[in-house]
Amino acid sequence: MTSSLIRLAEDETVEARQKLFAEVSKLVATDLDERSGRELELFAQVMLKIYSTGAANDRLLLAQKIAPCAQSPADLVHRIARDEVNVAMPVLAECPLLTRDDLLLLIEQVSSAHMQVLARRKDLPTEVSDVLAAKGDIAVHRILAGNKDTKLSRQTMPKFVKLAAEDEVLREDLSLRSDLSPAVCQELLPLVDDETRKRLRSIIEGSLSQEQLDQIARLKVLRKTFGDTLNNPDIGILWREAERSAVTLDELIILLLQDGRFNHAIELLSTRGRIAQSALKDAMFNGKRDVVLRTAAKAGLDVPAFALLAKARCTHLKLPAAQGAEWTSAYVKQIANAANARQGRCDDFQARRRDKTAREPSRTQPA
Repeated sequence: MTSSLIRLAEDETVEARQKLFAEVSKLVATDLDERSGRELELFAQVMLKIYSTGAANDRLLLAQKIAPCAQSPADLVHRIARDEVNVAMPVLAECPLLTRDDLLLLIEQVSSAHMQVLARRKDLPTEVSDVLAAKGDIAVHRILAGNKDTKLSRQTMPKFVKLAAEDEVLREDLSLRSDLSPAVCQELLPLVDDETRKRLRSIIEGSLSQEQLDQIARLKVLRKTFGDTLNNPDIGILWREAERSAVTLDELIILLLQDGRFNHAIELLSTRGRIAQSALKDAMFNGKRDVVLRTAAKAGLDVPAFALLAKARCTHLKLPAAQGAEWTSAYVKQIANAANARQGRCDDFQARRRDKTAREPSRTQPA
């Protein structure tokens, strides 16, 4: 290996230089965590001297190896971070060696595409997100607004609210954040649709949890990614496609109910709860609550999805909304009782095992 590298180093052709870069990179970066400080220092010196000769694919492979390693040579990290964005992306997105000052300096030197990657980082200090908001374009603003792992300051948030008046995507991303102050929610209210307005009012009143906000965001993403498949009236095919796309039963039920497809939701629930569709439909329409509760529990439906189903039933049949709340309360009790029963059976089984063990005579023969 050493002799071949020496021969490549002596060859000044472009092809030889590219191969030298690839071979040295592969030699050291493969076991980067196990290298000594001196080895890493020498490696960085060599790579920086021949960096411009490396092919883009080889530079990307090096970036992928360097990015997650906390022992990576800082000079090499900084050089990669300023490379073309397709190469720099792994380092920009996750490298822990980039400090707040490094990030602030990078923002002054790199393109909008680089800033878009930086805006996705999970460890962005507020000062850095402020500078990204000031220097970045609308694409950067949208990514920052949608990054739930970074906090937007009191300086940036009002700026985004003003920009949201002209940008629907930014408006959506902003309205789903959990760190919106009541004042910001109030400013957004005139800009959003009825559904979003209800959510913002709920945030003002403190009734929406982070988990609920995350679910809302997840459902919005599913609508975009699942796309036209969601419109398929064949529930069997729809469920198979949902499984392929990692869409859960709860999520698909909620999406169907949001689209007013109450009967399709019943059909899906009957399939997953292993009951005839006609029997479940009869139970739904004629108020046979126990049948519906057992089917939902058998299918593994979560309480929030069941609550929406119960509410949709009341809307569909023009029943008092209180009945939906009653069904949901009964479902919560049924789930709790089933869990307690399972725990009881488990405890009883363990007790019988201990009792049996205690009664069994020792098989050890006396000496």
